[in-house]
Amino acid sequence: MNGAQFHEVKSGIVSGRGGALLASLAVQNSVEGAECLLTVPKDLILSMETIREHARSDRDFREVLESLGDFGRTPRGAILVFVLFQATVSSDDLDAHIGVHNPFTDYVKSLPLEKLPTFWSSKELRLLHGTTLAPATSAKLRSLANEYDILCTSALGTRWYATVQEHLDFDDWLQVDAMYRSRALEYPGIGHCMVPCIDLANHAAGEATIANYDRDADGNAVLVLREGKRLSEGDEVTITYGDEKGACEMLFSYGFLDSAMQSAGTLFLGLPLPGSDPAASAKLRAADCAPGVRLTDAGNGSIEWSGDFIWMLCVNADDGLQFAIARSTDGSKEIQALLNDEELTGGAAELHKRLQEHALWDVYHLRAVTILQQRLFDQLQLLYGSQDDCEAVKHGEGTEVRDQCFEQAMLLRRLEFELLEAAYEDFEHQKAQLVESQVVQDYLTSMNAAPAEANDTEGDDFS
Repeated sequence: MNGAQFHEVKSGIVSGRGGALLASLAVQNSVEGAECLLTVPKDLILSMETIREHARSDRDFREVLESLGDFGRTPRGAILVFVLFQATVSSDDLDAHIGVHNPFTDYVKSLPLEKLPTFWSSKELRLLHGTTLAPATSAKLRSLANEYDILCTSALGTRWYATVQEHLDFDDWLQVDAMYRSRALEYPGIGHCMVPCIDLANHAAGEATIANYDRDADGNAVLVLREGKRLSEGDEVTITYGDEKGACEMLFSYGFLDSAMQSAGTLFLGLPLPGSDPAASAKLRAADCAPGVRLTDAGNGSIEWSGDFIWMLCVNADDGLQFAIARSTDGSKEIQALLNDEELTGGAAELHKRLQEHALWDVYHLRAVTILQQRLFDQLQLLYGSQDDCEAVKHGEGTEVRDQCFEQAMLLRRLEFELLEAAYEDFEHQKAQLVESQVVQDYLTSMNAAPAEANDTEGDDFS
């Protein structure tokens, strides 16, 4: 329909995976190049550009989009509102006709309702206690509630809202968010978008990925067979939703974890500032980055971590970090961060760079590792302390906890515990090495030689 061409594939069902894209005949890459499996015309790519074009011919939708202000000018905001609007175009429950029927109306009508963690029951969500998915889901639900309020408040005076308000509720916004998150692709030259037909393909990582999505010379979306891959009739055609995505993000955005997953891959831990830190508020405003750390399984037992916010926790006024109020050119007040009286214009990232150049870098590095290891210990305690209760939860038929949710939660808990445990041990080795540094040894000697009260400085406890 609408010009989409299935060259060597067809839609189908795969046991345990639901809807899928299957090879309709045997195929492999030819001498001429990669075999094209599927072509979707560029005007069927649901992107910001497509939505702007549609708004020109649909007065009702244009009125809604313009009412949203800045939110309607973001790809996420525009696409979610467009998907919701198309769902109402095909609704049989409305008293009046609204909007213009178009190919996306049928596309949205065909999409299945998703069951991401934002739809889990309260008892199912308790299974996530101690995982990084628990705070992520809570934050997402708060964000979605805020977006829904923006939608209802902004569109209150539009003809569309007057027509649908009796039928519209928060669950509808949850559904279009799930449709978008589980299908959004980062397309070359377009950015975040939804591509009908190509989104039939399920996820497989690494060498299990069969095909890549791209654009052809005319700007159409294409699905091409990966180099060295071949298909027999009936084989599933898979794409990657992002090999770098960890277990938490996969379950969060797509509602599933591969049972063969051997590692959490990557996870993000928030880094709260101590309540005793008088500069906590200023640090948050000046950091210009997420207040947390990302842990990544690099393989072979090695754990990598990244996140510049940690350096805001490693230094205080005694180390030369100060904050002042400065006025911008428009008269508004801004927080100005300074390190040893030199302004930090690049937030926590610049602070990291400056500390690396400092003579006491090994000391600051040791502080960071020590703080991070304690954060890992706290998270491990949360997971371990709630494990028995979670395992004892009744699930399945006749309960409030679905088997699939229970199994996915238990798998996530195990994978995250193993990654945290490996990271904790890795940090222990890093601490041992840093303590042997001459810089650290000299620093500790000078601290021990100082008056006792000077040793009670926050951040200097390496035990």
